[in-house]
Amino acid sequence: MNNFVKRTLSGAVFVTVVIGSVLLNQYAYVGMMVVVLVWAMLEYYDIVIKDRVHTNKIIGVLCGVAVFAAGFFYAQGIVSVSGKIFLFLIPIVVLLFISQLYSTDHYSFRAIAYTISGVAYIALPLALCNGLAFPEGHYERGILLGFFILLWANDTFAYLTGIMFGKHRLFERISPKKSWEGFFGGLICTIALSLLVARLFPIFPDHHHWMAIAAIIVVFGVYGDLIESLLKRNLKIKDSGHFLPGHGGILDRFDSVLLAAPMVFFYLKAIVF
Repeated sequence: MNNFVKRTLSGAVFVTVVIGSVLLNQYAYVGMMVVVLVWAMLEYYDIVIKDRVHTNKIIGVLCGVAVFAAGFFYAQGIVSVSGKIFLFLIPIVVLLFISQLYSTDHYSFRAIAYTISGVAYIALPLALCNGLAFPEGHYERGILLGFFILLWANDTFAYLTGIMFGKHRLFERISPKKSWEGFFGGLICTIALSLLVARLFPIFPDHHHWMAIAAIIVVFGVYGDLIESLLKRNLKIKDSGHFLPGHGGILDRFDSVLLAAPMVFFYLKAIVF
């Protein structure tokens, strides 16, 4: 089976699982996101070993799940539960620092930094996805579905226009294959697609909000991809893992989400709701 067929089949399965989980109900969505969060954080902690750092995976993942859970309850307006979960983070973080006293690793403080950065880089953005799922306290599939549709559409349009017309490198030092032509092709096509998304999910008072969200997704999705590329380049690796044949790891599939979701959340809270 050639690489293109592998990419197509594994990509189709991935999209089906994500969309199916969002459509099913809020618990399927949460279950899917927790699996993604844990898997992505473990991938992150595994690859930073390349930098001669052995992180505390257990504490890091516990912090990540706690942050996501707090975001889940806060988005639903259950502030008391959310606050108690955040309170629970205090002894976990303290334990992280104390545990390094018993480590023979020569890079103990770097291990602490990498452990915490895994929470900030992966868990916090995924926790903010709860703000897209529960924009006004109740489960709203439309925003999440529209977000993922526009995100994946941008990847596809940027890839195709980049192949056909790409001549000027967007950020050659970090990602030699990305081009300005691909970026603007993705931007224009994704904003155009947002007009259809606005009809499919008429959540906002007018379609301009979906157009703005599309632009945010394109810009910060590209930055999210570049930041993960920078991480992999620093560690001298090609993929974060082997989760999807032809696509790499789960972190490779969600790198755009890690910057785009927080900025869409910011837009919704600052402008829309």
